[in-house]
Amino acid sequence: MKKNLIILVAVLLTSTLSFAQSGKMFVTGQLGFNTNSATNTFAGTSVDVPASNTFDIMAEFHYKVTNEIAVGLGVNYNRSSSYDGTTLAGKDYFDTRSMFSIVPSAIYGVKITENFTYIPRLYIDFGFGSYDNESDILGQIATNTSDLSSIAIGVRPLSFEYGINKRLAITMSFGDIHYRIDTEKGTIGGTAFETANKSFALDANYGAAFGLRLYL
Repeated sequence: MKKNLIILVAVLLTSTLSFAQSGKMFVTGQLGFNTNSATNTFAGTSVDVPASNTFDIMAEFHYKVTNEIAVGLGVNYNRSSSYDGTTLAGKDYFDTRSMFSIVPSAIYGVKITENFTYIPRLYIDFGFGSYDNESDILGQIATNTSDLSSIAIGVRPLSFEYGINKRLAITMSFGDIHYRIDTEKGTIGGTAFETANKSFALDANYGAAFGLRLYL
C-alpha cells in the first residue's frame, strides 16, 4: 500500500505556473531530503554518531475558481529515522516515523510584479502512519510499532511564486501557523495505550520549502 502511494505521488510530482497565467488547473510538486550526523570527542577518543534522515515528497492538484482563488487537494509522504542513542554489540538502534497525509487547501494569489506573486494558503492536514521503536531483547533488536494519526488546520502566510515563463514557476514558503492534534495508539508489554497531544504553533522559523508548478 505504501509503495503504491509513493508511486502515485511520484507520478504526480511536477512543477506549476503563476496565478498571472490564463490556465485554470495546475499541479505542484515538492521533494525534500535531510540528513545529519555528528562526531563526539571525549578524552581524545572520537565516536561517530549514526546519521538521522528525513525524506518528504508532496504533490498537489488545484483548480482556480476565480482569478485569485484556487482550491485543491494534496498528498504528502514523510519518513524520518533518528538514532535513539543506543548501540549494543555493534548494533545501532533507531526510532522511525512514517506519515501519509491528505491535504485539502485554498490558495489566494496577489500579484506583486509581472512575475512575482504572493500566495498565502489555508490548509487542513489529515495524517496517518506508524512509529517504530527499536529496543534490545536478549541481544536482539526488537521493534515495537504503534499507530499514528493527526489532524491539523493552519495557514502558511509567507508563500510566494516566481514565474519563469508562461507555463513554469518556482514556489517558496516560509513559516507556518497551525493547530494540531497528534494521536498515538499501541501496546507496551501487552498493555494497550493511547496518547493525544494538542499543540498550537506560530513558527516564523519553519524551514523553507521550495517547489515547482505547471499549468495543465
